[in-house]
Amino acid sequence: MTRVDPRRRVRDDVRVRAGQRVILTVSDPTVTLTRMQSAIGTLRFEAAVSREVGDLQLGCAYQLGSGLSSVLTPDGDHRLAPPGSRRPVLLSGHDEFGTVDVDLRQSRDLRRLAVYAYSASRAPLRWGGTLLVETFGGARIELPLESLQGGDVAVLMSLYNVRGEFVLRAEMQTLNGDVREACRAYGYDRITWLDSRTPVD
Repeated sequence: MTRVDPRRRVRDDVRVRAGQRVILTVSDPTVTLTRMQSAIGTLRFEAAVSREVGDLQLGCAYQLGSGLSSVLTPDGDHRLAPPGSRRPVLLSGHDEFGTVDVDLRQSRDLRRLAVYAYSASRAPLRWGGTLLVETFGGARIELPLESLQGGDVAVLMSLYNVRGEFVLRAEMQTLNGDVREACRAYGYDRITWLDSRTPVD
């Protein structure tokens, strides 16, 4: 029989209600959305950064329930619909710094994703600003980016579908290389690549 150390800290799920905000940090990196927040409307990831940061763009690596994995970027494929469906699970936008939207009507098809930031021109970025995540009902999750150091690409946040609820986790890791290396570092190793940013679909 396994004994539980009474001194070991048990972490409660952090939740965010409609109209509230929560700030993720290294010491408190996760928030769990309710089933309603994980299934109604759109979940939007957006970078709020100044021009001083550089030409930052957002992309994401994803895995569907079918096992299909790939990436979604505003300068490449920007719409993902599962086979046999015309309704997209993921959309990337080309606002000033890019957005990633999850259509929650199809949330059951999404197993996990990782949101990353990179320079569109491959110029060094001066990390700063905030990653914003907006949910149904106006709840907002914020992830400050000032603590990022160096690197060519940064994996900012992961999303996991846990029994119908989305768990968001701050990753905040910079890597040298490009999108391909970032995806492989986070277990998206079933993607084949044309080059360091473009998957073979």
